Amino acid sequence: MTVQRKQTDVAIIGAGFAGLGTGIELKNAGIRDFVIFEGEEGVGGSWRTNTYPGCACDVPSHLYSYSFEPNPRWPEAFSRQEDIRQYIEHCADKYGMKPFIRFSTRVTDATFDETKGRWIITTSDGRITEARVLVPATGALSHPKYPDIKGMSKFKGKAVHAARWDASIDLRGKKVAVIGSGASAIQVVPNVAPDAAELKVFQRTPSWVLPKLNRTFTEDVQRDWVRHPWKQKAQRLGLYWTMEAALPAILWAPKLLVVGEMLHKRALAKAIKDPALRRKLTPDYKVGCKRTLVSDDWFPAFARDNVQLITDGIKDITATGVRTDDGVEHKVDVIIYCTGYDIGAPAYPFAIKGLGGVSLADYWGGQAKAYYGMNVSKFPNMLLTMGPNSGPGHTSVLIYQEAQYKYIANYTRTLLEKKLKYLDVKESVVQAQFQGFQNRMKNSSWLSGCQSWYLNADGTNSTMWPGFSFEYVLRVRKMDMSAYNVVSEGSAERQEWATSAGVNKYAEAAAS
Repeated sequence: MTVQRKQTDVAIIGAGFAGLGTGIELKNAGIRDFVIFEGEEGVGGSWRTNTYPGCACDVPSHLYSYSFEPNPRWPEAFSRQEDIRQYIEHCADKYGMKPFIRFSTRVTDATFDETKGRWIITTSDGRITEARVLVPATGALSHPKYPDIKGMSKFKGKAVHAARWDASIDLRGKKVAVIGSGASAIQVVPNVAPDAAELKVFQRTPSWVLPKLNRTFTEDVQRDWVRHPWKQKAQRLGLYWTMEAALPAILWAPKLLVVGEMLHKRALAKAIKDPALRRKLTPDYKVGCKRTLVSDDWFPAFARDNVQLITDGIKDITATGVRTDDGVEHKVDVIIYCTGYDIGAPAYPFAIKGLGGVSLADYWGGQAKAYYGMNVSKFPNMLLTMGPNSGPGHTSVLIYQEAQYKYIANYTRTLLEKKLKYLDVKESVVQAQFQGFQNRMKNSSWLSGCQSWYLNADGTNSTMWPGFSFEYVLRVRKMDMSAYNVVSEGSAERQEWATSAGVNKYAEAAAS
């Protein structure tokens, strides 16, 4: 049997915001030889697969959308899952992305061929694609994280992870357990509480919760944005700078975050009269150390007679419920795991092997590093979207992504026009930059002492961008060829574009 092979300039993996945005930018740059692999039957990424009750965005709609495609028809200030999915669908159609997408096609392996200077990509349909550039754009919210609790397989009722919601489950009149109290639980609990006969929420650590202040946009407002697009752009700009203004408190002056504590406690006191319950819902770590959540209905849910917060540790799952460390078995009909995603895991859902056959998971080990969150040394011509240290702690992820789309297009154009086989970012540059980032974050709330998925096991932070988002955008506007080892077509030798002394500028720039 002959294996089908295809060659392309760019292979993008994932058709969510990141994958589609990269494709749109490539097309705008005149690069049309690219393919997007998507494992699902449609576009949307996590906004297609996440359908749990109450699923919505915690970033304002005007910022959680492409800057080049504002949506005057957003129904709410913070949009729900289906509205975001429809927006992504609209963008895919308007910008002609669907002909470039191979739906229901999962990547199973991506290996760099140093001789050819190409990525050899194997997909679930048995075909092989050779690409000059590889762009993994699978996103952070792709792999559900299940808790390590003894006896999970013994449960005889219905069990579901929020990230893999089963719409056939009927919660009306049922006894329900929600395990977890983070970003998904804060949306699930208020939305299933009215249906459940009993709802028990098992919390390990409380979260700081700020008012969401969501509101509906009337048809008059929407029509006004259609007629006067500048008004919507002005609102977006105002939201952007308001959110940027929060960064100094997170990064340099955590004492200012007492304002967040006050907002949490005021909303809590308004909704909950029991002081013991209020204490259980109040964290003992600094605001920002873990992900800060937003909600208008999380605290009111615990004021319901049928909702109970349980803070005793879970000993095991039994055939009929959840047993806590105090020996009490809480009998339930349904268990909902709201335990998040393997965000910190260095491995993608397929094998990635670079120079010498080294795997990305092994190379990173417990400390993921990438040049501006995109290039990993020993993995030439691979550009990640939202890779290490490009995560936002205060604003929309799309601000960073759009800068990355442009960088990827610029990188690809440089590769093609200069007839280069590959570019491999220097390991010394990546290490110097990473250390500079750590120095920047040493007084931040992210490193204030709590256990968080932001941090590696050694206490370093491979997740957050330690600065304003506009700084990131400015830093990646142009390629610095001196950061890379360069191999031209027809050559096996690397060219040095900068002296080793020049490497120190990356540490200095990151720390400044």
